[in-house]
Amino acid sequence: MLLAPGHPDALYLQGIVLLKQREWSKAQKTLEKATQLDPSHASAFAALGMALCDQRNYDVAVAPLEKALKLDPAISWDARWALARAYYEQSRYDQALEMSQEALASSHGKAPEIQLLVAQSLTAVGRYEDAAEALRGFLRDHSEGREADIARRWLDRLAASGRIRAH
Repeated sequence: MLLAPGHPDALYLQGIVLLKQREWSKAQKTLEKATQLDPSHASAFAALGMALCDQRNYDVAVAPLEKALKLDPAISWDARWALARAYYEQSRYDQALEMSQEALASSHGKAPEIQLLVAQSLTAVGRYEDAAEALRGFLRDHSEGREADIARRWLDRLAASGRIRAH
């Protein structure tokens, strides 16, 4: 930063550090500068979208995340996950399902909690048995922790509502 304070790559890296420090609004401002200086910096757009998602500003997050994906179709799984969350929050469930499945596949097991978003999206599009299978798969592999408790509650609700067969 001292050598090139206005360079888009330096700003991008500073934005990443701010994201890791959970300084969402500072990260957002820094990443906005990076994308203004270099409108082809896919990683900066992805990080900006993630900063916006972290602030629950999903409506605004979609544009930079979609731009990141357009600029670099091989963009990281975590950018795809953020875009899937943003789509879900906008009730764009088909897109949320597709993007969350892509994020899960490209994460190679690094973020199994993506499977919960896949299950949510499957439920939202009316594919209840598929959602239940995703939740059961998650519980097979990750039976402990807060996410496991969430998955169990969702399965119980699906069964209680008669949308799935209880197992």
